[in-house]
This record gives sequence, C-alpha cells and structure tokens, in this order.
Amino acid sequence: MYTILIVDDEKLALEGVYYSVGASGFPFHWIMEAESAEEALEIIHANQPDILLTDIKMGKKSGLDLIR
Repeated sequence: MYTILIVDDEKLALEGVYYSVGASGFPFHWIMEAESAEEALEIIHANQPDILLTDIKMGKKSGLDLIR
C-alpha cells in the first residue's frame, strides 16, 4: 500500500487528479493534497509520501523546485 501526495494550485485540476487516482484501482491507503509547493513541503516532511504527483507551473515555487 502506498501514500500519494497530489500538488496543484488549480483546485479543479487537483480534484480531477484526486478522482482519477482514487478510481484507478492503484493500491494506496492515503491520498494527500496540497495547493502549493510550500504546503507540499510541509506534508512531505511530516508524512513522507511514497508517490508525488505535481503540477510543474505553480505560484512562487514550481513543481520542479519542489522535487529538487
């Protein structure tokens, strides 16, 4: 079982990816959400998700900054 973190600054896109992952049948036990790279970093440090799905172009920090 995996934990997944989905990061996107657009609420509709975030909800769409969340729904798609939930309906995929992929073996996960927790899907987390963040609306910014800063929020995602806090979640990553606290929960250490197994998989990160992130938007590339976001506000102050991009998805590429986040994965660095």
